[in-house]
Amino acid sequence: MNIRFSDYIDDIKGVLLVCFSAALFFTLILAAFGMGTARLALLWTCFCLILFPTLICCWRRKRNRLSYLGDVLDGLDSKYLLAEIADAPDSALEEAYFRLLRTALKSMTDEVAASRRQTREYQEFLEQWVHEIKLPVTGIQLLCENNKTEVTRKILAQTQRIGQDVEKVLFYARLGAAEKDCLIREISLRDCVMDVLARNRQLLMESGASIHTERLSHTVRSDSRWLAFLLTQLISNSLKYRGDRAPVLDIASREAEGCVELSVTDNGLGIRPSELPRIFDKGFVGSNGRGAGSAGATGMGLYLCAGLCQRLGIGIAAESDWNQATSVRLYFPKYQATIQDSTKKRKDIYDRF
Repeated sequence: MNIRFSDYIDDIKGVLLVCFSAALFFTLILAAFGMGTARLALLWTCFCLILFPTLICCWRRKRNRLSYLGDVLDGLDSKYLLAEIADAPDSALEEAYFRLLRTALKSMTDEVAASRRQTREYQEFLEQWVHEIKLPVTGIQLLCENNKTEVTRKILAQTQRIGQDVEKVLFYARLGAAEKDCLIREISLRDCVMDVLARNRQLLMESGASIHTERLSHTVRSDSRWLAFLLTQLISNSLKYRGDRAPVLDIASREAEGCVELSVTDNGLGIRPSELPRIFDKGFVGSNGRGAGSAGATGMGLYLCAGLCQRLGIGIAAESDWNQATSVRLYFPKYQATIQDSTKKRKDIYDRF
């Protein structure tokens, strides 16, 4: 943070104008009383020799003060503490500014604290509601499982959709603090995928989907619950945008450069090339989401996937051929240790994709 000499002169140009006007006024008076030109020139020289060094000294002092305050601000994690941490003001005007700044920042911190409290209370209510709504949903699923008919199978498929949406709400509420709800351990991708497929088997059966998992064999370090949510969202999207053909999903894993790649590929509607860079944006549904039969599209599923991947240190990318296929790939770093001690490495891997 710095101030140029020209900016300083511009700020005090009114004072300088008064000074030079006064000097000119007294010059005219002295000339009227007969003072010679040489003496008047000497007075003007002395006047300038006093004024300009004084201006330079004042400018340097203000510049150094601003530089100091800028350094203090850069070194603070909580920028709003500047007025409390900085040295005592070096002028009455700066002291008045600091008092105003403290008052404004106190009001801001009070507003932020109130907003955080309301957000926390809302999040707690939302999480409580999710857990409460799961009870009747689970009850309906058990009733349907114990009374298998064509109608109950359809009800079971719908309750699985409800369960997915409820999970989406819960994970969205916890998205900002994903690190606090993670348990990083070795996970078999095959076991995790099979568990997700089993929990959504009614939806898969109803859609007539074919699942290929022959090339699925690797182990990664991640949180099984959050990974299951990611896979559920990807599979749900594949079923939702399947087009007129029976959906075929190919879930595979392979060794890649510095990571393990897990891909979910379908034969659905695909994504337009112009829309592909935006599919992870919040609320973006694209042309497929606006079509018939896509009333449930919210643009939140892939946004949540991208947010969770960033916090888990998983890279995510998508490829698509319009009206042919879509492939979403997850990249698991081989060196990922824990969610707490690999923040920089996780960010580097995520940014690569």
